[in-house]
Amino acid sequence: MKQRIMVVDDARELRDVLSLYLRNAGYEVLEAADGLAALDCLKSSEIDLMILDIMMPRMDGFELLKHLDRQEKKRQFPIIFLSARTEVQDKIRGLTLGADDYIEKPYDPSEVLARVMAVLRRTRQQKEEQSRPVKVGELTWDVTNRLIYLNDELLQLRAKEYQLLTLFMKYPGRVYTKQEIYEYLWQQPYLNDENTIMVHISNLREKLNDDPRNPDKIVTIRGLGYMLKKED
Repeated sequence: MKQRIMVVDDARELRDVLSLYLRNAGYEVLEAADGLAALDCLKSSEIDLMILDIMMPRMDGFELLKHLDRQEKKRQFPIIFLSARTEVQDKIRGLTLGADDYIEKPYDPSEVLARVMAVLRRTRQQKEEQSRPVKVGELTWDVTNRLIYLNDELLQLRAKEYQLLTLFMKYPGRVYTKQEIYEYLWQQPYLNDENTIMVHISNLREKLNDDPRNPDKIVTIRGLGYMLKKED
């Protein structure tokens, strides 16, 4: 199945040339003249990458990117900015907003094509890495399906327990303070609510068959916090 790329630029002649290069390279191409037209097109079409101009009428490239990342459904595709704005602060702003690359106008279409191929390759590799199961000792985290197994037995976890255990599994051996854990789970300032943290740790230990008097999975580091023990 062909990968689909959307070219968003108010300059028709630039869209035509770039689309021709992309189609000749085997990609399917959608075109839009501004940000609002791109949003309308995305309602009925999924894409693998967007090539996006900045200075456009109605909705510019910066606003479109911010709008896409405010939507409830997470943006799944990378974005490459193409722009005549060459100031360093513009590049920094574009990359800070979440763009994957920034190319100045005027450009060579063959260079754009090479950048497209590189970004798509990097995105594919990242998705493959993110979908690989994470294994820490007896625990296996099926990232794609959001499931965690203990010795091949599915753990029945509540939402906060799942969030807490996956936090530990991302960086086994790292100590998380009670404040870090609280603010990660509840997304609000920590107010010395130690009992809430301790209850969740206790429940998680129980489901992991972790002896609360001598835990060998979720370990208490006195005066600091908790960590998931690395395998030796």
